[in-house]
Amino acid sequence: MNAIFCAAAVGRQPHRQRLTVAGYDVELASLAVDQHDGSEPAAARALAEDLAAIRLGTDRRDLRIAPLAPSGRPVLLVAGRVAGIAVSLSHVAGLVAAAVATSPGVGVDLVDPAEAGRGLDFWLTPEELALEPDEGLLRARLWAAKEAAYKAAGLDEELRPRTVSIESLGLHTFTWSARSSFTTAAGAGRFLSTGRHVVAVAVAASRAEAHASTEASAASGATTIHPLESALA
Repeated sequence: MNAIFCAAAVGRQPHRQRLTVAGYDVELASLAVDQHDGSEPAAARALAEDLAAIRLGTDRRDLRIAPLAPSGRPVLLVAGRVAGIAVSLSHVAGLVAAAVATSPGVGVDLVDPAEAGRGLDFWLTPEELALEPDEGLLRARLWAAKEAAYKAAGLDEELRPRTVSIESLGLHTFTWSARSSFTTAAGAGRFLSTGRHVVAVAVAASRAEAHASTEASAASGATTIHPLESALA
């Protein structure tokens, strides 16, 4: 069974949890950051690089994660070359998340329900809002799922929320589809919680076409890598 290593930070001492998303094993770890010093982006990157080094059995000093323009999708580089595994990052104040997948596209996202109000309704469809009763977490769950799915889809375009559809929504699971001008993707996801935050982890059932496009761009020198600070949060 393929493995996905995912980390969602919640405490100074790592807490690990395993779950399965669409047939893929997921390992969760947790760690907190100081919400007053702006260290979340660097902490998310370090978390992902640690997980990637463990997964690949390589020296962490040989790894670097950089964002792919224009989407900001993080790309794992090993000795300066694009690695054959996917990574995903997310961070909010005091909390970071990272995911590393061996094969499919993967996405992770963190949402504070207090910041997921009705202002998001412009980006949500009536069908999505009708997927379950609104009991205070609906918009946070939908937004976290959309962001995680967008990251897993690897569309390499700026996020347009209406192009990512949440097809079904359960208590702990969701399914999704996404489209761009060049490709489509679909998959499933899981919800977790850490403190007050909603955590969504999405897996693409197949993202071979998007992955092949990234590899081809990297091989041709067309891939644009910018400083990590510009990566999608």
